[in-house]
Amino acid sequence: MHPDSSLKENVTHGTEQNPITGIHFETGPGTDFPDHFFVARHWHPTVEILYITKGTYLFEINLEEYHLSEGDFCFLNGEDLHQITGMEPDTRHEVLIFDSRILEFTYHDEWQESVLSPFVDKRKILPHFLRPTDEHYEELRTVLAQLMKLSLEQKNEWYVSCKLLLLHFINRMHEYGLLLSSDQNLSAGDELKIVRYKSLVSYMEQHYSRSITLQNLADLISCNPQYLCRFFREITGTSPMQYLISCRIEHACTLLTETTSPILSICLDCGFENVSYFIRKFKQNKGCTPKEYRNRHR
Repeated sequence: MHPDSSLKENVTHGTEQNPITGIHFETGPGTDFPDHFFVARHWHPTVEILYITKGTYLFEINLEEYHLSEGDFCFLNGEDLHQITGMEPDTRHEVLIFDSRILEFTYHDEWQESVLSPFVDKRKILPHFLRPTDEHYEELRTVLAQLMKLSLEQKNEWYVSCKLLLLHFINRMHEYGLLLSSDQNLSAGDELKIVRYKSLVSYMEQHYSRSITLQNLADLISCNPQYLCRFFREITGTSPMQYLISCRIEHACTLLTETTSPILSICLDCGFENVSYFIRKFKQNKGCTPKEYRNRHR
C-alpha cells in the first residue's frame, strides 16, 4: 500500500535502540478507557500484534469490519489502516508493536533473501487473524504469549530474547505457509480507495490552518466535488468539510489546554476566519464554548 504521510500515528513505540513495545490494555472504572476501548482509524509503519484476553472487539482493517473475541490474535501489518472498538465495557488485551527492520541481518543468506527481506519490504505479510480453531494455534500462541510477557516485564536481556522469539515466530509462519503475498491483501480497487482516503485526511490534518475548499480536496484525488462528497461520506459517514471542522476543533482543544493564547488567536490558527462561527461550531462539537472548555480541562 502506498505510504501516505498522515493518518500516520504520531507515536514512537519503543526506543531507537530497542524498537519493541509491549502494552497492556484494560477497560473500566479507574482506567484510561472507563466506558469502552476505542482507538480511531489510523495507521503506522510498524507491525502490531494484538491478543484478546477478555471480551469482544470490532476491528476495522482497511475499511473492512471483523469481530474478535477471547483467544483471538490480530496481526496488523505496517500501513494497515485500522480502528479498534471494544464491544463491552469490560475488555482486556495485550499488544506487541515492533519495527520489522530489526529482523534483518547484514549477511544476506538464503533465509534473509527468501523470508526476511520480503517480510520487511511488505512483499510478504502476516494474515490478519489467528484463532483458537486454526491449525498450529497452540504452538504459535505459546510463542506470542511469551513474547508479550517479555516485552511487558522488560527484565534482564528482554530485547534480545524478544528478537529471537520474533525470528522463530516468522520462521514458523513461513514453514506453515501462513505468510501471505501482499497482493492477496487488497484488490487494486480497494487499495486505490484507501490511498485516496489517506491522502484526503492527511492533507486536512497537515493543512487545517489554511483555507481549504471542496475543490482543493477534489483536485487532490482527481475527481469532482460531487464524487468527493459521496466517496468520503461512504467511508466516514460525514462530509469532507464536516470532518475538516472536527479536525480544526481537535487542534483548538489542544491549544486551549496547552497554551494561554487568546481564543481569537486560536480561532485563526486553526483555520476559522470568524470567531462567532468558531464558537458556534465548537459548542456544537464539544457541548461547551472554547472558554468553558479551557476552564474545565486546564
